[in-house]
Amino acid sequence: MTTRNARSITRLATLIGLALLLAACATRYDIRSQAAANANLASYHTYAFMAKPGTDKDGYKTLATQTLERAVNREMYARGYTPAAAGSEPDLVINFNIKEKDKVEGDGPGVGYGWGVGYGRHWGYGCGFGLDDYYNNIQTVTEGSLIIDLVDRVRNEVVWSGMAVGQVTKSSLEHPDETLDRSVAEIFARYPVKAR
Repeated sequence: MTTRNARSITRLATLIGLALLLAACATRYDIRSQAAANANLASYHTYAFMAKPGTDKDGYKTLATQTLERAVNREMYARGYTPAAAGSEPDLVINFNIKEKDKVEGDGPGVGYGWGVGYGRHWGYGCGFGLDDYYNNIQTVTEGSLIIDLVDRVRNEVVWSGMAVGQVTKSSLEHPDETLDRSVAEIFARYPVKAR
């Protein structure tokens, strides 16, 4: 093997390893959405955000709310909706909620099964079964969820709801704007009205 080939193989292995590492570090979200029965989301034209969304429990507009409003504005505009003019009533009112809960995770009891053949002076075969009676790798993780509700203002009923659920990681805490922005984009990818 030439030195040039060895360098190429080393470089390729490094790139593959880096790609696998980045894929392992990426937070994956479980995205869910639900529309009300017989909801015609294309029939709505204007929207506004709730004056006090679920993300503003302390009486002021949080940074999370500001980030969510920017991201949702982008997604709604891409689907043909416009913000309600000042002093007019919107067709849809949009609310946000962010929730966290701790979960205990770990490997359950281990189960093993084996089969073998032996020979010598006497030959034979056999099988075995084993059960591991303890749990491995028990840890507590924090799971976060972002919920976006679109409410029909006249009927005061949710017509569409989207949710992103995922593990709260160090990276998501260090880069909350990017995490929320990506979550909103993934939620609206499930929205029945497609982006233009």
